Amino acid sequence: MTIYKNSTHVLKHKNSVVQMKVLILGGAGLMAYATIKDLLEFDRNETSEIMLADINYKKLQMLEKEFNDEKVSITRCDITDHTNLVKLMKNYDIVINEAGGKFALAGLKAALEAGIHATNIMGSPLEAMKLNDDFKKAGLTAVINLGSSPGNTNIVSRYLVDKLDAVNTIYMSFAYAEHTKDVLFVPFAGAVDEFINNVTVFQDGEFIELPPQSGQEDELFPAPIGLRRMINIPHPEIRTFPIAFKEKGVQNVMIKGGFIPDFVEKINFLISLGIISKEPLQVKDQTIVPMDVFNTVYAKLPQVKGRLDYGCVRVVVRGQKSGEEIEYKAEMLSRPYKNLTGVQHRTGHSPAIGARMINRGQIKKRGVFPPEMGVPPLPYFKEVARRNLFFSLEEKHFI
Repeated sequence: MTIYKNSTHVLKHKNSVVQMKVLILGGAGLMAYATIKDLLEFDRNETSEIMLADINYKKLQMLEKEFNDEKVSITRCDITDHTNLVKLMKNYDIVINEAGGKFALAGLKAALEAGIHATNIMGSPLEAMKLNDDFKKAGLTAVINLGSSPGNTNIVSRYLVDKLDAVNTIYMSFAYAEHTKDVLFVPFAGAVDEFINNVTVFQDGEFIELPPQSGQEDELFPAPIGLRRMINIPHPEIRTFPIAFKEKGVQNVMIKGGFIPDFVEKINFLISLGIISKEPLQVKDQTIVPMDVFNTVYAKLPQVKGRLDYGCVRVVVRGQKSGEEIEYKAEMLSRPYKNLTGVQHRTGHSPAIGARMINRGQIKKRGVFPPEMGVPPLPYFKEVARRNLFFSLEEKHFI
């Protein structure tokens, strides 16, 4: 069965739609591109202004020219400049932060001071959730880590967990296929880090640290992806699920990624040479970090336009209902869509949907929380289905 089938479903609104003014941080990035398209193409009447902010002003100018839309404007912005960031935010109703890492927390702190709602696609959830009480007191909502994984995985997990009385295991995985072989294809920002960083899993009720690329096993995905060699990867769901689903007794949470074999081979070769490393290295009279060199060189490589990439996000939840052992498996297959790559398709729509759901009052909770703690699954699934993203669902019963 499918959670939502393809349909021409269109949300109906009252005539008095409350329009929102949206600020997008990291507005020159690949995921932001998909978010901008979403805001302009779906329920356009709900958004009065879209401000793209990024330190890369040249790229912003190119985007402004490409979209050529009266609702889109641009500004140069340094997220680390807190005072000016707060000043900028005060002109908007909600900020969508698509710059991860340390920039995610900086964006939340500025949003709190400016008094506006927020969403982002990646960041440290436990650090962000320290601002929960402050956002609550201010009557503000911040949905963090609302992308694909994390994001879609969180909301699907909430949907499946709620079907059970008790939950033992939540296993998430994703894999890719890419049809362009003439350049090194890094599927998303941070993918290389997942090959060199230690991994935390929640196993038998405890957090355990494992080495990089541990837990290798083969897993079969829908065509055109096929069989992939999976590895444990560090992801924020590991930290928030034991909190969100504590009442269901969850004991095991893990997530694995299945990368394109050609990519895996190339990355491991560079790791063996020491080129992908965060350890400082003395080169003549200078100290360099090899990873910085890799990132700089990679950014200059020519990227193939219109590439074909596909992805599958999978969530498996196993537990008990009415004394019976049951396992649910949900999958979402993404593909290129409306001139977006598969990565953009499954990731970039989510924060735009989240922003609208906050503006509509569909997300009522106040505070700082990951999607599984406050995004209602069914309205969200209806929205992703409008964008040709569908979750299939299988159910197994064990004797």
